[in-house]
Amino acid sequence: MLKDYPKAIVTKDGDSVLLRPVTAQDEQELNKFFSEIPDDEQWFLREKLDDPHILSEFLRKLDYKRIIPIIAVRETDGKIIANVRLHLSSAPCIGHVAHLRIMVHPDFRSLKIGSWMILDCVKTAMDIGLEKLFAEFISGVEDSAIGAALKLDFRHEGTLKDYIRDSKGGYRDLIIMSRDLQTRWSDF
Repeated sequence: MLKDYPKAIVTKDGDSVLLRPVTAQDEQELNKFFSEIPDDEQWFLREKLDDPHILSEFLRKLDYKRIIPIIAVRETDGKIIANVRLHLSSAPCIGHVAHLRIMVHPDFRSLKIGSWMILDCVKTAMDIGLEKLFAEFISGVEDSAIGAALKLDFRHEGTLKDYIRDSKGGYRDLIIMSRDLQTRWSDF
């Protein structure tokens, strides 16, 4: 499943970046990555990976059969600039689907890194035989990710009105999107 990594991509501004699975040795750089995500965005993280203890525990329990975490690493200096996770289920009733979560470092947004990583998740999900990908995005916070997902054939499945509460007590909509997967990459 992870035999195709690392994968080299080039950002919109010409930086060379490697996509590869997270390992326990990435702890220091991941701590730095999550510490550089603005507080108002960290509020929305489902796992508090900005907490070094929680991140350390996550890395200690890495299980690629449950979560496939992929990072984008700038080749010039080893800086982690994006993180995507494909959440899988062992439950037979939903074993054919996965959920994806993505975070791009603020300094590297609008360079198409998120698009590359979502596309890579689509291919990885197809390679392991999944039939559908789901993604959830927060309206007004992750609009660029919504745009990238739409360009990659994700469709709007629904909106949960006022589902998310922000750090100031206001409410935001949760946008649920999905993408059906083909059986072969050539069908993409």
